[in-house]
Amino acid sequence: MTDKPKSAFLQRWLGHSWLHGLGLGLGLVLVSYLLWFLIHGRAYFTASEKGPEAPPVQAQPAPGTAAAPLAAAKVPPAPAPTLKSQLAEVLAGIREANRKRDLSELLSYYSPNFPQLTQRAQSISKTWKIYNYPKMEFDIQEINSVNDNTAVARVTWLIEAQNISTMKPLHISRTYLITFARESGQWRISALDKTE
Repeated sequence: MTDKPKSAFLQRWLGHSWLHGLGLGLGLVLVSYLLWFLIHGRAYFTASEKGPEAPPVQAQPAPGTAAAPLAAAKVPPAPAPTLKSQLAEVLAGIREANRKRDLSELLSYYSPNFPQLTQRAQSISKTWKIYNYPKMEFDIQEINSVNDNTAVARVTWLIEAQNISTMKPLHISRTYLITFARESGQWRISALDKTE
């Protein structure tokens, strides 16, 4: 007796199983579409709200070479330093060497061909025994590039010197016409002429 009701239920269920399969299939398609929309749809709608944009231009690698990582391609190259900034580095180095009273470092900013370099070094050593230099500022007013390895600049130094024994301050302003030479890839002072 109990076999008949079970078989009737089973027959009804199996008779409508194609409807169950269809419903289950549609449900899976709907869930898949919703998942796709949640993952990819937001990016699509966000981009389309901004308006059309041109795709970024990408350089094609040469045949036989490996492509560079995309993140590295987006970083712009650092701008090459200007002649003025390169010469300012030399003057800043001289200022720092003066502050530290480091004669060998100071002389490294001068060309070995600088006229009377030995006398200049002796003169600097003597003044360091008399004066401290709490403030040294420079202003590069004009630069003329003679060629790739030579430049001439008008530079004004504003110096605050202090006598070590009397502690009396002394304010000095001097303008020089400085010739720079690039030697072994580094700019150095090759000549110095006082203009005032």
